Amino acid sequence: MSGLLGRHEYQIDAKGRVSLPSAFRRAVSGKPLVLLQWQEGHLDLFPEQTWSEIRKNLLSHRRARRDGGAYLRRITSSAVEVEPDKHGRIRIPLWLLERAELGSTVLFVGALDRIELWNPARFDEHLREPDAKEDRFAAQIFG
Repeated sequence: MSGLLGRHEYQIDAKGRVSLPSAFRRAVSGKPLVLLQWQEGHLDLFPEQTWSEIRKNLLSHRRARRDGGAYLRRITSSAVEVEPDKHGRIRIPLWLLERAELGSTVLFVGALDRIELWNPARFDEHLREPDAKEDRFAAQIFG
């Protein structure tokens, strides 16, 4: 089975390092990852292949729209490349920890082609928020 699935809660150390869950570590296989916040509430960790596709989309957007450069700068200026160390840990810069309101614990959520990093309480709130579109999407996806 392929894809990043499931949820795993881990502690962040005083230096901003956190271990990637072993299932995710195997899936990303020690290559550099891109960490950024492009949506409010959580961080996204992109494997090389997914980031490559997003990079192409960003460049295409910048070329196609007059205001595309501003959006690209907002995204790329908040992105950092991280690489798991020999213990499978990544370091999350303090400013990204603060933006995502991550405390001493991070919830890793597999989202098929990326990993989301959430404050566990915020993730629980997010799941409780009603979404009228969700039922429609579920029927389209699962039949």
